[in-house]
Amino acid sequence: MAESIVTAELQIAVVGGGNDSLSSYISSAVKALDNKGVQYQVTPMGTAIQAKNIDQVFNACKAAHDAVMDMGVNRVVIHITIDHRLKGHKGLDEKVQSVLSKLKNI
Repeated sequence: MAESIVTAELQIAVVGGGNDSLSSYISSAVKALDNKGVQYQVTPMGTAIQAKNIDQVFNACKAAHDAVMDMGVNRVVIHITIDHRLKGHKGLDEKVQSVLSKLKNI
């Protein structure tokens, strides 16, 4: 298969935790990404992930899931959006810069 970049957005929500704040769960999930060989950016509504292949994305998402479940939660809802691009490789930073450069012209 040709060289590619896979980007994804991971959103994790703990259901029924009794606390409005999710930051302790999210920080645990994000920490789990550190040794998965992916780049990531935490955003207010999720975590953007960049990897070399789809398996890395799935492994990173599973590690984040497991980290949250290991905190003793009963239920977690996870949304994953994946963009697998074979040509015109644009990573996370390049995608953001592309939008910002177009904003200057509006």
